[in-house]
Amino acid sequence: MKKKSILISSYNLDFGGIETSLVNLLKNFNYDKYNVTLVLEEKKGVFLKDVPSFVSIKEYKVSKLKNVFLRRIINLIKRIMFIIGNYKRYDASICYATYSGPCGFVARVSSNNKILYVHSNYYEAYNKDSEKTKAFFDNLKINKYNHIIFVSNESKKDLANIYPDLETKMVTINNLVDYERIMKLSLKNIDVKNTNKKIFLFLGRLDESSKRLTLLFNVAKRCMENKVRAVFWIVGNGPDEKMYKDLVKKDKLDNVVFIGAKKNPYPYMKRADYLILTSRYEGFPVVYNEAIILEKPIITTMDVSDDYVSIPNRFGYVVNENTIYDKVKELSVKKERIKEHANFENINKRRMELIEKVMENK
Repeated sequence: MKKKSILISSYNLDFGGIETSLVNLLKNFNYDKYNVTLVLEEKKGVFLKDVPSFVSIKEYKVSKLKNVFLRRIINLIKRIMFIIGNYKRYDASICYATYSGPCGFVARVSSNNKILYVHSNYYEAYNKDSEKTKAFFDNLKINKYNHIIFVSNESKKDLANIYPDLETKMVTINNLVDYERIMKLSLKNIDVKNTNKKIFLFLGRLDESSKRLTLLFNVAKRCMENKVRAVFWIVGNGPDEKMYKDLVKKDKLDNVVFIGAKKNPYPYMKRADYLILTSRYEGFPVVYNEAIILEKPIITTMDVSDDYVSIPNRFGYVVNENTIYDKVKELSVKKERIKEHANFENINKRRMELIEKVMENK
């Protein structure tokens, strides 16, 4: 049987939820059925070495010269050369980095079956402004895609309200999870100070516009003032790291510990008692699945669901700005566990079957 050829375009393979989920997707392909080519804007990142050897990795890097005229000429030549070598060459092509114009271009010209992944809720990101959200996706030429894959039901519903004529192209399939690797890596030893307080772990990008960590630090401040036995571990880095550290230093929040970005954050999650997220918006956080695998209850401001997971009553608690402190205080004096064990082997299998169906259905 002739193998089908698949192209996937993305930005790079450095730290991040999209990058992690992309590597997990590549690990779950049946390479007896598919030849897979990965095209990156930047062929770099800590996860490059984790890409299966069956995958061919190429680079499509746009010029960022300050000279606008020269930059446009160079990029036009690059576009023409890519089209000459790849026009409709593949059976299916996937733009995995939603936000990337070059990735979208690569996916759209490479096959007749063009697939767009939407990893975030852009309607929420644009403060529920339908016109700005539509302008963003019009610029990405969303109408050119045959299929649009969302990682959460909520982001799918919001975009379907803006593009009702595209709803038949939309499907919710969350990211695949390397559960065996997560379990194995979580057993690594880490050098952290012992504490008899409950540990609430934040894992993600330090970016106030989406993650809203000032809300978490306000909770930490109230915990300090009221002698709540809770400590907050911050794992990750990002553009607002200095601002956050200055804020913690100013308020003398001894119960906040910045651990930094970790390629292997799972021992910290395993050591923690809870995962806590204060996001203003998300698509579907990868860390939800990771916490469920390590059986850590989730405290989150985001009530999002996917093709399997919903948080309330099963895997944790959905809170808001007014109730998050009370929930942290409540959980600081008892040991909670998630109420359901998730079989990610079956979940991954079902998700991969759905992805294959999309790739083979023009």
